Amino acid sequence: MNAQVSCNPGGAGGSSPIVKARVAAHESFETLFPGERNELEMSTVLIRYFLGITPDEFIELTALVDGKPRVWQCRTLEQHLEGLRLAHSLRGFSGAYMLVNGPVNPDLSARYEQCRWVWGRLRATDKDICERRGVYIDVDPIRVSGISATNGEHECARDVAWSVRDWLSPRLGQSCLGLGCSGNGFFVLIALEPTSSPSDSSPKIQRFLALLAKKFGTDRVSIDTTVFNPARLMSCPGTWKRKGISTPDRPHRMTTFTCHASSVDRIALEAL
Repeated sequence: MNAQVSCNPGGAGGSSPIVKARVAAHESFETLFPGERNELEMSTVLIRYFLGITPDEFIELTALVDGKPRVWQCRTLEQHLEGLRLAHSLRGFSGAYMLVNGPVNPDLSARYEQCRWVWGRLRATDKDICERRGVYIDVDPIRVSGISATNGEHECARDVAWSVRDWLSPRLGQSCLGLGCSGNGFFVLIALEPTSSPSDSSPKIQRFLALLAKKFGTDRVSIDTTVFNPARLMSCPGTWKRKGISTPDRPHRMTTFTCHASSVDRIALEAL
Protein backbone atom coordinates (compact mmCIF):
# COMPACT_ATOMS: atom_id res chain seq x y z
CA MET A 1 0.00 0.00 0.00
CA ASN A 2 1.33 3.45 -0.87
CA ALA A 3 2.00 6.03 1.81
CA GLN A 4 0.95 9.55 0.87
CA VAL A 5 2.73 12.52 2.38
CA SER A 6 0.98 15.86 1.99
CA CYS A 7 2.74 19.19 1.92
CA ASN A 8 3.00 20.04 5.61
CA PRO A 9 5.32 22.83 6.83
CA GLY A 10 5.65 21.13 10.18
CA GLY A 11 6.44 17.73 8.71
CA ALA A 12 9.04 16.22 6.45
CA GLY A 13 11.00 18.51 4.22
CA GLY A 14 11.93 21.61 6.18
CA SER A 15 11.82 23.63 9.38
CA SER A 16 10.59 26.97 8.04
CA PRO A 17 6.96 28.07 8.55
CA ILE A 18 6.81 29.09 4.90
CA VAL A 19 7.77 25.70 3.44
CA LYS A 20 4.16 25.12 2.40
CA ALA A 21 4.09 28.38 0.46
CA ARG A 22 7.43 27.56 -1.15
CA VAL A 23 6.24 24.17 -2.35
CA ALA A 24 2.88 25.58 -3.46
CA ALA A 25 4.78 28.11 -5.58
CA HIS A 26 6.43 25.26 -7.48
CA GLU A 27 4.23 25.53 -10.57
CA SER A 28 5.03 29.20 -11.14
CA PHE A 29 8.69 28.45 -10.34
CA GLU A 30 8.83 26.00 -13.25
CA THR A 31 7.79 28.70 -15.74
CA LEU A 32 10.65 31.03 -14.82
CA PHE A 33 14.03 31.15 -16.52
CA PRO A 34 17.26 30.59 -14.55
CA GLY A 35 18.24 33.83 -12.83
CA GLU A 36 14.60 34.79 -12.24
CA ARG A 37 14.14 32.25 -9.45
CA ASN A 38 15.98 31.07 -6.37
CA GLU A 39 16.99 27.63 -7.62
CA LEU A 40 19.02 26.76 -4.55
CA GLU A 41 16.31 27.45 -2.00
CA MET A 42 13.41 26.05 -4.00
CA SER A 43 15.26 22.93 -5.13
CA THR A 44 16.55 22.23 -1.61
CA VAL A 45 13.05 22.57 -0.14
CA LEU A 46 11.66 20.25 -2.81
CA ILE A 47 14.32 17.53 -2.50
CA ARG A 48 14.03 17.45 1.31
CA TYR A 49 10.25 17.26 0.98
CA PHE A 50 10.41 14.53 -1.67
CA LEU A 51 12.91 12.36 0.25
CA GLY A 52 11.10 12.86 3.55
CA ILE A 53 13.98 14.54 5.40
CA THR A 54 12.52 15.67 8.71
CA PRO A 55 13.06 19.24 10.03
CA ASP A 56 15.77 18.35 12.56
CA GLU A 57 17.26 15.28 10.87
CA PHE A 58 21.05 14.91 10.91
CA ILE A 59 22.38 15.05 7.34
CA GLU A 60 25.78 14.92 5.68
CA LEU A 61 26.70 16.87 2.54
CA THR A 62 29.82 16.38 0.42
CA ALA A 63 31.60 18.93 -1.76
CA LEU A 64 34.36 18.10 -4.20
CA VAL A 65 37.14 20.66 -3.91
CA ASP A 66 40.17 20.17 -6.15
CA GLY A 67 38.93 16.63 -6.61
CA LYS A 68 38.93 15.86 -2.86
CA PRO A 69 35.88 15.55 -0.58
CA ARG A 70 34.90 18.05 2.06
CA VAL A 71 32.06 17.31 4.48
CA TRP A 72 29.35 19.52 5.96
CA GLN A 73 27.19 18.04 8.72
CA CYS A 74 24.04 19.80 9.87
CA ARG A 75 20.34 19.38 10.63
CA THR A 76 17.96 22.17 9.65
CA LEU A 77 16.92 23.48 6.26
CA GLU A 78 18.60 26.80 6.97
CA GLN A 79 21.90 25.06 7.87
CA HIS A 80 21.58 22.91 4.75
CA LEU A 81 21.20 26.03 2.58
CA GLU A 82 24.05 27.82 4.36
CA GLY A 83 26.40 24.93 3.62
CA LEU A 84 25.55 24.88 -0.07
CA ARG A 85 25.95 28.65 -0.39
CA LEU A 86 29.36 28.50 1.29
CA ALA A 87 30.44 25.54 -0.85
CA HIS A 88 30.33 27.66 -3.99
CA SER A 89 32.89 30.04 -2.48
CA LEU A 90 35.45 27.27 -1.89
CA ARG A 91 38.35 27.61 -4.29
CA GLY A 92 38.38 24.57 -6.58
CA PHE A 93 34.73 23.66 -5.91
CA SER A 94 33.32 21.40 -8.64
CA GLY A 95 30.10 19.97 -7.18
CA ALA A 96 27.98 19.34 -4.07
CA TYR A 97 26.31 16.05 -3.18
CA MET A 98 23.80 14.64 -0.71
CA LEU A 99 22.70 11.17 0.33
CA VAL A 100 19.63 9.71 -1.36
CA ASN A 101 18.79 7.56 1.66
CA GLY A 102 18.63 8.14 5.40
CA PRO A 103 18.40 9.01 8.18
CA VAL A 104 22.13 8.75 8.79
CA ASN A 105 23.43 7.32 12.05
CA PRO A 106 23.49 10.44 14.28
CA ASP A 107 26.64 9.17 16.04
CA LEU A 108 28.54 10.38 12.96
CA SER A 109 27.96 13.93 14.18
CA ALA A 110 30.79 13.34 16.68
CA ARG A 111 33.33 13.10 13.82
CA TYR A 112 33.42 16.72 12.72
CA GLU A 113 32.54 20.22 13.84
CA GLN A 114 28.99 20.90 12.74
CA CYS A 115 28.07 23.49 10.08
CA ARG A 116 31.62 23.77 8.82
CA TRP A 117 33.21 22.48 5.61
CA VAL A 118 36.03 20.15 6.69
CA TRP A 119 38.27 17.78 4.78
CA GLY A 120 36.33 14.53 5.01
CA ARG A 121 38.35 11.34 4.69
CA LEU A 122 35.61 9.55 6.65
CA ARG A 123 32.05 9.82 5.37
CA ALA A 124 28.80 7.90 5.75
CA THR A 125 28.95 4.33 4.41
CA ASP A 126 26.22 1.79 3.68
CA LYS A 127 26.17 0.55 7.27
CA ASP A 128 25.50 4.13 8.51
CA ILE A 129 22.22 4.45 6.55
CA CYS A 130 19.21 3.56 8.70
CA GLU A 131 16.57 3.31 5.95
CA ARG A 132 16.19 3.19 2.20
CA ARG A 133 13.73 5.83 1.00
CA GLY A 134 14.47 6.35 -2.67
CA VAL A 135 15.68 4.79 -5.91
CA TYR A 136 18.13 6.94 -7.87
CA ILE A 137 18.22 6.50 -11.67
CA ASP A 138 21.27 8.25 -13.11
CA VAL A 139 21.08 9.10 -16.82
CA ASP A 140 24.32 10.43 -18.25
CA PRO A 141 25.66 11.17 -21.73
CA ILE A 142 28.62 9.02 -22.76
CA ARG A 143 31.70 11.21 -23.06
CA VAL A 144 35.28 11.59 -21.88
CA SER A 145 35.45 11.72 -18.08
CA GLY A 146 36.19 14.99 -16.26
CA ILE A 147 34.49 17.32 -18.76
CA SER A 148 31.08 18.94 -19.02
CA ALA A 149 28.53 17.77 -21.57
CA THR A 150 27.74 19.63 -24.77
CA ASN A 151 24.21 20.93 -25.19
CA GLY A 152 23.55 18.13 -27.67
CA GLU A 153 24.80 15.48 -25.24
CA HIS A 154 22.78 17.06 -22.44
CA GLU A 155 19.60 17.01 -24.54
CA CYS A 156 20.12 13.33 -25.40
CA ALA A 157 20.31 12.50 -21.69
CA ARG A 158 17.18 14.60 -21.07
CA ASP A 159 15.24 12.69 -23.73
CA VAL A 160 16.19 9.33 -22.20
CA ALA A 161 15.29 10.53 -18.67
CA TRP A 162 11.92 11.73 -19.93
CA SER A 163 11.34 8.35 -21.60
CA VAL A 164 12.15 6.56 -18.33
CA ARG A 165 9.80 8.84 -16.40
CA ASP A 166 7.01 8.43 -18.96
CA TRP A 167 7.39 4.64 -18.86
CA LEU A 168 7.35 4.53 -15.05
CA SER A 169 4.50 6.99 -14.53
CA PRO A 170 1.55 4.73 -15.55
CA ARG A 171 3.14 1.78 -13.76
CA LEU A 172 4.02 3.42 -10.43
CA GLY A 173 2.06 6.69 -10.46
CA GLN A 174 3.25 10.21 -11.19
CA SER A 175 3.32 11.30 -7.54
CA CYS A 176 6.17 8.97 -6.57
CA LEU A 177 8.48 10.33 -9.28
CA GLY A 178 10.92 13.22 -9.29
CA LEU A 179 13.06 14.47 -12.17
CA GLY A 180 16.20 16.56 -12.15
CA CYS A 181 19.22 17.81 -14.06
CA SER A 182 22.51 16.64 -12.57
CA GLY A 183 24.46 19.29 -14.44
CA ASN A 184 25.65 17.17 -17.34
CA GLY A 185 22.95 14.53 -17.37
CA PHE A 186 19.59 13.93 -15.76
CA PHE A 187 18.15 11.71 -13.05
CA VAL A 188 14.83 10.20 -12.02
CA LEU A 189 13.99 9.58 -8.35
CA ILE A 190 11.42 7.13 -7.04
CA ALA A 191 10.07 7.80 -3.54
CA LEU A 192 9.87 4.61 -1.48
CA GLU A 193 8.16 3.74 1.75
CA PRO A 194 11.12 3.77 4.17
CA THR A 195 12.52 0.29 4.77
CA SER A 196 15.05 -0.75 7.38
CA SER A 197 18.08 -2.96 6.59
CA PRO A 198 18.57 -1.04 3.32
CA SER A 199 21.43 -3.22 2.08
CA ASP A 200 19.00 -6.15 1.82
CA SER A 201 17.19 -4.41 -1.05
CA SER A 202 20.35 -3.63 -3.05
CA PRO A 203 20.16 -6.73 -5.31
CA LYS A 204 16.55 -5.96 -6.26
CA ILE A 205 17.37 -2.35 -7.12
CA GLN A 206 20.46 -3.44 -9.05
CA ARG A 207 18.29 -5.71 -11.20
CA PHE A 208 15.76 -2.91 -11.70
CA LEU A 209 18.48 -0.51 -12.87
CA ALA A 210 19.87 -3.17 -15.22
CA LEU A 211 16.41 -3.56 -16.75
CA LEU A 212 16.13 0.19 -17.34
CA ALA A 213 19.65 0.36 -18.78
CA LYS A 214 18.86 -2.41 -21.25
CA LYS A 215 15.52 -0.89 -22.24
CA PHE A 216 16.50 2.80 -22.49
CA GLY A 217 20.29 3.00 -22.84
CA THR A 218 21.62 4.13 -26.23
CA ASP A 219 24.98 4.47 -27.93
CA ARG A 220 25.05 8.07 -26.62
CA VAL A 221 23.43 7.77 -23.19
CA SER A 222 23.92 5.29 -20.36
CA ILE A 223 21.90 4.47 -17.26
CA ASP A 224 24.25 3.74 -14.38
CA THR A 225 23.64 0.26 -12.94
CA THR A 226 26.02 0.74 -9.98
CA VAL A 227 24.03 3.34 -8.00
CA PHE A 228 22.01 0.84 -5.91
CA ASN A 229 23.94 1.05 -2.63
CA PRO A 230 22.28 2.67 0.43
CA ALA A 231 24.94 5.38 0.85
CA ARG A 232 24.47 6.58 -2.73
CA LEU A 233 25.23 10.25 -3.36
CA MET A 234 23.33 12.48 -5.77
CA SER A 235 23.95 16.06 -6.85
CA CYS A 236 22.49 18.68 -4.54
CA PRO A 237 19.79 20.39 -6.64
CA GLY A 238 20.23 24.11 -7.08
CA THR A 239 24.05 23.94 -7.05
CA TRP A 240 26.54 24.32 -9.88
CA LYS A 241 28.32 21.37 -11.49
CA ARG A 242 31.77 22.44 -12.65
CA LYS A 243 33.46 19.55 -14.44
CA GLY A 244 36.56 20.63 -16.32
CA ILE A 245 36.72 24.17 -17.65
CA SER A 246 33.59 25.95 -18.80
CA THR A 247 33.59 26.57 -22.54
CA PRO A 248 30.87 27.68 -24.98
CA ASP A 249 30.66 24.09 -26.23
CA ARG A 250 30.84 22.46 -22.79
CA PRO A 251 29.45 24.90 -20.23
CA HIS A 252 29.09 24.47 -16.49
CA ARG A 253 25.41 24.10 -15.52
CA MET A 254 23.17 24.38 -12.51
CA THR A 255 21.53 21.24 -11.15
CA THR A 256 17.75 21.21 -10.67
CA PHE A 257 14.90 19.11 -9.26
CA THR A 258 11.17 19.01 -9.83
CA CYS A 259 8.41 16.79 -8.44
CA HIS A 260 4.65 16.64 -7.94
CA ALA A 261 4.35 19.55 -5.53
CA SER A 262 1.10 18.86 -3.67
CA SER A 263 1.85 15.37 -2.36
CA VAL A 264 4.33 12.51 -2.64
CA ASP A 265 3.14 8.89 -2.85
CA ARG A 266 5.82 6.64 -1.41
CA ILE A 267 5.53 3.25 -3.02
CA ALA A 268 6.45 -0.13 -1.60
CA LEU A 269 9.73 -1.59 -2.77
CA GLU A 270 7.83 -4.64 -4.04
CA ALA A 271 6.13 -2.42 -6.67
CA LEU A 272 9.36 -2.12 -8.66
